[in-house]
Amino acid sequence: MTSSFCFILLQNLANLKELDLRNSQNLKELPDLSKATNIEVLCLMRCLSLNSVHPSVFSLPKLEILNLCGCESLTILATDLHLCRLSYLNLSRCYNLKEFTLKSDNLKELRLELTRMKALPSSLGHQRRLELLSLGRSLIERLPAFFSNTQLLHLDISFCWNLVTIPELPLSLQTLYAAGCESLKTVFFHSTAVEQLKENRKQVLFFKCRNLDEHSLEAIGLNARINVMKFANQHLSAPKQDDFENYNDYDKKYESYQAFYGYPGSSVPEWLEFKSKKDYVIIDLSSAPPSPVYGFILGFVLFEELDKLEFSIAITDCEGKGIFDEVRLKLSYMFWSVKSCEVVVMYDQRCSNFLNSIAKNLTRFKINVRSNGKYYRAFPSRGFGVSIVRTSSYSSFMQQMELGDSMYQFH
Repeated sequence: MTSSFCFILLQNLANLKELDLRNSQNLKELPDLSKATNIEVLCLMRCLSLNSVHPSVFSLPKLEILNLCGCESLTILATDLHLCRLSYLNLSRCYNLKEFTLKSDNLKELRLELTRMKALPSSLGHQRRLELLSLGRSLIERLPAFFSNTQLLHLDISFCWNLVTIPELPLSLQTLYAAGCESLKTVFFHSTAVEQLKENRKQVLFFKCRNLDEHSLEAIGLNARINVMKFANQHLSAPKQDDFENYNDYDKKYESYQAFYGYPGSSVPEWLEFKSKKDYVIIDLSSAPPSPVYGFILGFVLFEELDKLEFSIAITDCEGKGIFDEVRLKLSYMFWSVKSCEVVVMYDQRCSNFLNSIAKNLTRFKINVRSNGKYYRAFPSRGFGVSIVRTSSYSSFMQQMELGDSMYQFH
């Protein structure tokens, strides 16, 4: 930073609302910004030589966004001061950051990906408004138990190789990305199914977590069933069902129309009604209770490398003759390849509506699935399953879970 630039900056501090110094490769320190009382946004992205943040930054009364992404020389960010309005803090790619302490009642998004952080500060337990926490590819070794008391919506701990345990997480959590946590052994859930029925989880991934213990895998499978069925029931219980043709924004917003779980496994979950070790299942609704609308939960076992998870669902007669119709199905947050056996359980509103439209006219039909990936024509699956959801069957499922809790408590 040149002296002339400093002079101009210091002369206009009171008028600043946004200060963007990104890519200032030679910037080693900031000037005193205590007079910049109107600053709302401070961007220091990729200031590679910046090794500290001036204490005055933490006293800025209107600061809402602090972006330090890519500040590779930064090792510590710590203050005892209270930042009243800070809602966004980005420390991702601060490769040498080892210590972080900050207080803000308004913090909503915190990014610590690709840092050397091994533990989180206890002050995070007071971040009641924190909605997104990203720790992907960091050195984090443990997650604090206080997470269960927050209103966290999104947690990304993908490829945190040193993480061994995931504690009980808040009921508010919607997405949990824990793929590639190679040391992960134990995942804790709320102790009763009744509590888990209060969750609203839509996207949960444990791909490539090869060291999970048996109890955790069973718990993940049950949690998947509870949350995917709940999401399906919410769709079925909507006042008005959308027609399949109405999903014209599916390619851009498909993740908002689906709930899915991905976790290690070599067989289709037992609770799926129709199962096969091939790339198709035959659906027989001839003896099913009549329902104005059916929901279709799909389950796959993937075992070969895919460049993306995008499927085609085609309907034929039970002999496989004649394609009545076909629909594409995408699965979001899949930017890595699958090289080992992984289970995917999902409910996609658009796909389910498509299958329901078929079920209105046919009681027996075959659902065929194939990959639209770049490298594979056939669907690389060791299993395919489908479960039918109706409002009545969901109510029965809830009663079954509650009864299971009562029996467990009785014993």
